[in-house]
Amino acid sequence: RITMKSNLTALTVSFSLLALPLSASAHGQFLRSMYDLADPRGYCLDIPGFGPRMQLDGPIGTHSCKYSLPGFDVDEMFELRDDKLLLVNYDRCLAADAMEAGADVRSIECDDAHGWQVHSDGRVTPASSTDFCLALDPERVFVNSGPGTVPPYSSRRVKLEPCAAANTHLQRWRWSAPDERVTYNANSLRSDMPRAARAGNEEIGAVINPQATAEIYADAARAFGPADVTVSEEISYGPNERHLLRVYEGKNRNPPGGGGAPVVVLVHGGGFGGGDLNSLHHAASHFAGLGFVAVNITYPLSPENTWPSGPEAVAAAVEWIGENIGEYRGNTGRVYLMGHSAGANHVANYVLRPSLSSGDTGVAGAILASPALELDPSGPADNYRAYFDVDSRPWSEIRLLDNVEAASVPVLITVAQFDPERIHKSTAQLYGRLIGEFGSRPRLRQIPGHGHISYITAIGTSDRVLVEEVLDFMLEGW
Repeated sequence: RITMKSNLTALTVSFSLLALPLSASAHGQFLRSMYDLADPRGYCLDIPGFGPRMQLDGPIGTHSCKYSLPGFDVDEMFELRDDKLLLVNYDRCLAADAMEAGADVRSIECDDAHGWQVHSDGRVTPASSTDFCLALDPERVFVNSGPGTVPPYSSRRVKLEPCAAANTHLQRWRWSAPDERVTYNANSLRSDMPRAARAGNEEIGAVINPQATAEIYADAARAFGPADVTVSEEISYGPNERHLLRVYEGKNRNPPGGGGAPVVVLVHGGGFGGGDLNSLHHAASHFAGLGFVAVNITYPLSPENTWPSGPEAVAAAVEWIGENIGEYRGNTGRVYLMGHSAGANHVANYVLRPSLSSGDTGVAGAILASPALELDPSGPADNYRAYFDVDSRPWSEIRLLDNVEAASVPVLITVAQFDPERIHKSTAQLYGRLIGEFGSRPRLRQIPGHGHISYITAIGTSDRVLVEEVLDFMLEGW
């Protein structure tokens, strides 16, 4: 499917092609898809394999263009020389196995290779059979990506197919310099948020409405599905019947070296009385697909369980991870906690109030997404108030904002533009305390166009603002 943004980009590029020579530079260039096809880097002609596993004689395909990987692009450098498509680093040229639909294309000795035409409209055809176009496969396959690669690398097969107007998006190519870059900034990230989703979130406003939010994202395409991720059975990590977790591993990520892959622990929200292992299944799948080991946990709920059962559950989960995550190729030295709403309250109490869990937190960082730090005056008694109703202890002894003990763990705090007012106010108070009283430098980010639930629900869709912030935080110095 071609998005409107993709079409506009390609249209702009097609006009710019008129000002470019039909052959690439003397040092070689990428020959990449004119349309991005769900990958802003586009797809570049690519020899299968890399290094000692390179298959020079194998059918050529495409790979996400390696703009940001100098030295890894040697098998993607082409030039049109004497009407032949030359792999400049291997002195081999491209040739189709046959002049027929479905024929593979591979690199061979240039003397034996046929000529090609790179047309001004982006078609690439054999010189002797201009009715056949070099065409990308409609389906993409995810390939090994380093932790946090966004978007993940993928590939598409390439074959000769009859040139057809209906397949223009799969049969148009352009030359691209190796130093061309896709600019990721706030505006480009925001542009990937569907207008309908933005309008829906704005209509819901500063009200927490799980059902209406779920309807907005019910049909949203996700980057990863069941075929891309392995999910463990439910695992008990503590004595309570709700001390349960699942471990998610991506099938297409690079085998982690050294100490293993970074680990992200997801702690759902739910007003202290709701939520389960399905609440953040989509987020766990996405982070696993990106190369993390994701641990999705649930915890005891109110009114049966009260404060501080939440941070105690986080502590038990972290202890389990320290003892067991190596079996899943996770790095115990790179464990990050990410909690949302009530879950963020539990994570915050764990990392900022270590006396509640009796010891060192042992984590590399914490992400607090819209932390529920204040009582919700409209919340039902069996949720918010019941959780904090502990032996008639005053709120001042329980409230995190009055009892921050340490700020040694790096923290990213996020809020949504349409979060309730109390979320904004309490988050600002926490941010000020960590800076003013502890000399800490937490990150603070407001996610535009979203409400309390929507920016978590959007994880894994084309709307990447939150994910980009979280990845930048977790992979700093990686």
